[in-house]
Formats: sequence, structure tokens, C-alpha cells
Amino acid sequence: MIEMHTDNKLHMPGRRQLLQLIPFALFYCGAAILGQLEKARTLGILRNLGRILLWFAGSYGVLLLLCVILSQRKGTVTPRRRRREGKWYVYVLFTAGCLLCYLPYFLMYFPGWLNNDAVWQIEQILGWAPGSNHHPYFHTLIMKCFFMAGYRLSGTYTGGAAFYTFSQVLIMAMVFGFFLYWLYKRGTRILWLILAFAFYAVLPVNGLLTICMGKDEFFTAALLFFAWMTVEFDLDALTEAGRGKRAEYAHESRGRKKLNRRTILRGMAYFATGLLVCLLRSNGIFIFFGTVFILIVSKKVKSGIFPARTCVCGAAVLLCYMIWQGPVLHALDVEPPDTIEGLTMPVQHILCAYLKGGELTEEEIGMIDQVAPADQVGDYYNPWLFDIVKNFIREEGNQQVIEDNKWAYFKLWLGVGLRNPFQYMVAEVRQTAGYWAYDVKDYERVYGEYYMVDNPLGITAQRKLFTYENELAMHDFLMGFQDLYNKVWSLGLNTWLMVFGIAYLVYHRRSVMIYVPFLMLLITLLLATPVYNEFRYAYGLFAAFPILFAYSFSEG
Repeated sequence: MIEMHTDNKLHMPGRRQLLQLIPFALFYCGAAILGQLEKARTLGILRNLGRILLWFAGSYGVLLLLCVILSQRKGTVTPRRRRREGKWYVYVLFTAGCLLCYLPYFLMYFPGWLNNDAVWQIEQILGWAPGSNHHPYFHTLIMKCFFMAGYRLSGTYTGGAAFYTFSQVLIMAMVFGFFLYWLYKRGTRILWLILAFAFYAVLPVNGLLTICMGKDEFFTAALLFFAWMTVEFDLDALTEAGRGKRAEYAHESRGRKKLNRRTILRGMAYFATGLLVCLLRSNGIFIFFGTVFILIVSKKVKSGIFPARTCVCGAAVLLCYMIWQGPVLHALDVEPPDTIEGLTMPVQHILCAYLKGGELTEEEIGMIDQVAPADQVGDYYNPWLFDIVKNFIREEGNQQVIEDNKWAYFKLWLGVGLRNPFQYMVAEVRQTAGYWAYDVKDYERVYGEYYMVDNPLGITAQRKLFTYENELAMHDFLMGFQDLYNKVWSLGLNTWLMVFGIAYLVYHRRSVMIYVPFLMLLITLLLATPVYNEFRYAYGLFAAFPILFAYSFSEG
């Protein structure tokens, strides 16, 4: 018999728990104050200090109250002995449910939503444009496989686009179906399981992004599996057990072979998902290795054993990534991204200091002028969107100067920053606020590029089954949902919920590794995002919430 705990007394937090909530309260305080930077600049020092104290005290109080209350209730998962036995048809039902919910979008906007990035990738597939790694070329090759298969079957580019889009719809239905199936097997209560199904299948955001021809869906799928495997697949578990139980395993050769086989399969799966994360987004390499580094350090500190298998897996991913980025792409004549593409933050920092009252020498202004006309750059500077300045530098400037003088321009960025820290902070806040502040200045385009852009391929929208009136009704519904989303949700709220989940796990001395990949995703956006509030850049975190909540607030 499993002992059931029936103690319903209110357990007050200990000193350690009280102290550990302080950094999280500081985060909410800083995010709230910096998110309203324009307002803060109009207030005096005393009023700002008062706001800071109120936000900190309020954040700390709410954190403590929620942690205490949630600690008393039963989790969203039943006790371990009630976990369900998995049946293959349950997974099929979840996948079929997601697919049926996504198909109306596919048929309504057949062959899918085609944005300018996808048009450029298709032009590369057809040989109309040189190959480029600006958008990960690995995804372009995936697109090529599906697009050309559809083209050969139908004889039209529209058929190629439709085949790719439907394949993406099916794959994402299978991915979300898998995680719903995992929640089912884990013992998730029916109510929460219904909510999770509604989140993945019914929520328009997920259905619409499956018909967008872009890298975001496949990257999100890889990121979800990578995060899940990070906590589910302990590659070094047998190593740790072997130290204390070597004799016990000595006479169990058959069992040991099974364990070794399972460990090898888990290592291969972890390698595959990690490599996909690296290849499907330019910031994926930082997400993967940031996560693996923290995983290795935490394993070493916690168990005192060096996680050799995890290190080998990470090294294998790095080796394959370097081979792909170097010899393979070179052999395929794929052009790398241009220099200015990865310099969002340094350029925005320097321009903010130059244009907003910072202290720069004549020599430093001259270095700016070598890259772009210093007397014109102010006409293109946008503190929330780097693309305008980036395109101006590409068309009117000379980014090769930076490429040829990397060290000199690094010292320029560092030197100007040491003298103008406030301008750098302002530039950083404005360029990234959408990802961590709850209230942002602009209407957020949740669905990204809408409908079908004009293209030289002759691909046009060809509505299937539905009528024109149905399309108008769908349009009104989608716009209404997006309006509702902007009123009650934001990318900043995603981050606030993630931080609370981490705080709750820390409060209970539980591992936070499930959150680390998404924390790394956020960090990469803070370091290099070209747009301050782009939903698809942080979609991976949004799509992970049913998984994250299952780990954070369950008893299982």
C-alpha cells in the first residue's frame, strides 16, 4: 500500500524559502519599472523610489502567497500509482483531434500562408536565387524535399507549397499529439487534459502557425522535444548507479544489455533533437550549449560525478554542427549571413548614444560614418526595430568595414558604452521590452505575416470547400481573437509565468532544468533580437506551457 498524505495543515515557509523568493521579486520589480521607462523618466527620484519599493513588496507578497497556496493543494496530476497505461490509439486520437482542428485553416487558406522569407527560400530551391544561410539552409533543404515532392505530383508551384504546408500541419499535429499523450500517461486529470487539448488544438495561434511556410514550427517542435528529453532522459543515470551498485549489476548481464541499449537510444534521440535545435534557428546553437553546460554543471555539483555521456553527446552535436556550418555549406555554395545581420544590439547601443545625447569623440563618430552616413542615420533609426537601419546600412553603407576591423569596432562599442551606460540601457530596454514587459507600446501581430504575399511564383490563395462568406467570417474571428489576445496576453506575460514556474520549483528545492532551454531562448533574444515584440521568436516558450506547468505544479 502506498502511504497517502492527508496532512491539511498550513505549512509556513522556512527562512530559506523566504530568501529564495527575493531575486524573483526583484525581477518583477525591474521588469515593471523598466517596461514603463518613458513614464519613469518624467517622475522624480522620490516617486520612482516609491514605485520600486511598492513593486518589490507587492511582487514578493504575491509570490509568497501563491507559493504557499499552491503548496497546499493537490496537483494537476494524480499520485504515481494512478498513472495511466499508454495505449497507441490514445495517441492517434489526440493527433487526429489536432489535425481536424488545423485542417479548416489549411483548406480556407490553401495552399497556406506564404511570407517573403518563404518566397526567398523557394527561389533558392528552384535555383532562382543563390543559396543563403540567412534563414537556416537546413530548413530550406527540408522545405525543398516537401515542396519538390508536391511539385512533381501536381506539376504546379501551388501544389508544391500545398504539399509542404500539409506535411507541416500533419507533423505538428503529431508533435502536439505526442505531448498530450504524455500528459495522459502521466496521469493528468481530465479537466487539465481537456484544457491542454484546447490549448494545442483549438487555440487559433497554433493552427494558423502550422500553415505558415516558415522555420518556426519545426524549430518549436525540436525545442519542445529537446526540453522534454533534457529532464526525461538521464544519459548518465547508469553511470551514477554503477558506482554504488556495481556488484548488484554484475550477474544481470541481460538486464544490463537492455539498459545499455536504452541508454544508447536515448543518447541518439537527445543528439538528434539537440542538432535540430542548432540547425533550425541561428540562435539554436546558443540555446543547446547553454542548456547542456548548465546540465553538466548541475549534475556534477549534485552527484559529484562527471556526466561523461552528456558531454559526449554535446561534443557530437558540436562536431556535426561545425561540419555543417563549414565544409558542407561551403560545398553547397551557400552564402553566410551578412555581417550586419548579427549586430542588432551593438549597433542600437551605439546609435542610441550618438543620437540621444551621449558622449562620443570625433574619431568615434568618424568610425560610425565609415559604416553608414552619420548625418543620415538618424532618419532611419528606430529604437524598437533594427531592420530599418540594417537595410539602410546594406543599401547606403559599408558593413565590410566592420568585418575587416572587428577588434576596432568592438573597442568602439565597449568604449562608448563605458562612458554612456544610461543610453545603452535605454537602447537595450527599447529593443527587447516586448519579451519581458507586460505592457508594450504596439499592437502585436500574433500570426506574423498574413495570408499570401505577392510572389513571382504565381502561387495564389485557392480556397477549398469553404465559401467566400466563410472566409470573411473567419477573418473577423481571427482578428477578434488577436484583439482579445492583445488585451489579456503578451510575450512579456509568457516570461512572467516562466519566472514564476522557476520560482515555485526553487521554493520546493526541485530541479529547474525543464525551464533552462526556454530561459536560454529568452537570453538570446535579449542579445540579438531585431524586433522588440515578435510573437514567432518566442513561440517556443508559449507552446511549452502545458509541459512546463505539468512539471511545475503537479504531484507526479
